[in-house]
This record gives sequence, C-alpha cells and structure tokens, in this order.
Amino acid sequence: MTIRFGEVVVGDLSQAERREWLVTNGIGGYACGTVAGLLTRHYHGLMIAALAPPHDRRLLLTKLDETVYYDDRQYPLFTNRWSTGVVAPPGYRYIQNFCLEGRIPTWMFACGDALLEKRIWMEQGENTTYVQYRLRRAQMPVSIFAKALVNDRNHHGGSVRHEWHCEPVRKGACVWSGQTGTLLYLTSDHGRMNVCYDWNFGFQLQRECERGTGHTEDHLHLATIEATIAPGEIFTIVA
Repeated sequence: MTIRFGEVVVGDLSQAERREWLVTNGIGGYACGTVAGLLTRHYHGLMIAALAPPHDRRLLLTKLDETVYYDDRQYPLFTNRWSTGVVAPPGYRYIQNFCLEGRIPTWMFACGDALLEKRIWMEQGENTTYVQYRLRRAQMPVSIFAKALVNDRNHHGGSVRHEWHCEPVRKGACVWSGQTGTLLYLTSDHGRMNVCYDWNFGFQLQRECERGTGHTEDHLHLATIEATIAPGEIFTIVA
C-alpha cells in the first residue's frame, strides 16, 4: 500500500508538520518525524536505540540537516522552528511530494530542474538506521552537505549539554557522549565526514508546547557529511 501527499499538503507547513512517519526495528528502537522535517516532539529522531531491548530507549541521532548545491544555487532542504517561533530555513517548500512505500517514508525534493529522492528505514533486529539519497533527475551532479545533529538522552526528553568525543573509523566516525558512553557509528558509502563541535540551541517542539511537557531543547552539530552524486547515483548514510 502506498500513501502519498502532494504539494497541497507538503507545501503547507500547518499540514505537513502534523503528519508524522514512524519506522521500527522490531526490538524497541525506532525513527520518527514529521513530513515537513520539523522537530515537534521529544520522540522525533533518526536513531532512538533500544539499548536493553525493548527498553532503555535513547535518542542518539536527532536529524540530518541537508543542504544541496546544484547549478550554482544553494537549496536548504531542512526545516527548523526556533524558540523565537521563527521557522528557518523553510526547506519544506522544496518537497514536491511525500509517500509511504510500504513502511518506508520517501520524499521527493525539487531543486531547480533536479529531483532528489530521500528514503529512511531501519534494519530489523538492529539499532541501525539508513538514510538514502538518489538523484532521480538532473542536468549535472549535485553536492549534498548533511549536518548530523546528535544527542544522548531518554526518548521522553530531558537532554542536558555534556561532553562529546569522536574518533575516525572506516568511512566515517564513532562518537559518544560523557553521559552514557553509548557508541554511535556514523558512516557513508562514499561521502566524506568533517567533524565539528557546534551546539544548536533552542529547537522549539510545538507538540510538546501544546501538551505542556517542554518547549525547547538543544542538539549538537557534531559532523557534516559531504558527497557529490551524478544523475542515477545513490548516496547512503548509516547510523
């Protein structure tokens, strides 16, 4: 079964942020978020791992904020709402459509005359998330810069700032916090990773505000993963 939303829904933030997707790994871990790509709940993230399956669920990888460079233009594909209430950048405007292909959430982004597909799924029985990009149509290659935002907290919320560490591994990096020491491996099939250390403060969680369970939280931009892909090529990030 396929569920599809076109531009009428994905281009309207009030609708796109209230439609949510969920993928699971069968042992208690999951990834979930909004069609708009906006964080609105404590439970939104790309890697909520079940460290003692099916219990001890912790948010480790919050999101990937992707920017595409194509034909001398920059396209921020991500969307964030900040503590001031400002939505910036409004990357949801580049979504052409969203669909669930079975249980796999899939976005199609229009960057000029280029079409970039993004898909997310988890490996059954493992705390492993895949984020895959395919350049469906373009006149030339595109460059993708994906900012990896990490955290280490219970999936119900309550994050605090703590020290993070990073070591290079084959095709990526292994990162962990001083909170629990849980190892998070971030790799890609043919990308390159630039490690940084930049806290992003004040992500507003709209649904939590409505529930009275919190307003904002902070996430660490620990690394940026870069890749250039030609039409028809695939680029995959694994957490």
